[in-house]
Amino acid sequence: MIFFSSARLIARRYGPRDLAAFVAMRNDPEVSRYQSWDGYTEDQGRAFLQALAAMNPGDPGFFQFALELRETGEYVGDCGIDVSAADRRLAEIGFTFRRGMWNRGFGTEAVTALTSYGFETLALHRIHASVDPRNVGSCRVLEKCGYTREAHFRQSLWDKGAWADDLIYARLRSDP
Repeated sequence: MIFFSSARLIARRYGPRDLAAFVAMRNDPEVSRYQSWDGYTEDQGRAFLQALAAMNPGDPGFFQFALELRETGEYVGDCGIDVSAADRRLAEIGFTFRRGMWNRGFGTEAVTALTSYGFETLALHRIHASVDPRNVGSCRVLEKCGYTREAHFRQSLWDKGAWADDLIYARLRSDP
C-alpha cells in the first residue's frame, strides 16, 4: 500500500523483503552517527518491522514508512511520524537514508511529501523535528522544506556517551 509519494519516491509499509537493506542501513556507522541506535542486529530489525506491522500512520506513536525509488523499487531509506498520544494534532518527524542516497535531494522530497501527508491526510496542526546541529544535511533539508528553527537546546541530550545539543524545527499547517 502506498501512503504518499513524490516525483521519485514512494512511501509504503515496511515488509519482510526490506529486512536486509534496513539492517544494513542501520549498521552503517555514518548513517547512525546522529541517530539513537549504534549497531543493529537482524533480530532487532525483525522485531522492529513486526511491531510496525501492527501500527497505522496517524495512530499515537511512531510509524515508519519504507521509501523506495518509484522507477526501480530500490529501497533508499525511511521516514517516520510520531503522533502525540496527548494531542493527536501534534507530531514529530524523522528521516534516514542509505549513505549512497545522500546529497541527491531525496531528503527534501521525502520531508516535503511527509509534511503534506501529515497536514492533509492526518489533519495535524503542528509538526516538529529534533536534530543534532552537527547534522548539517538534515538541518538543510528541514529549512528547504519550510521548517522554522525554533530552539537550540545546549547539551540537552546524553547520546552515545557524550552530551549533545538539540535543535527543534517546526511547521504549522497555516505556514506558507
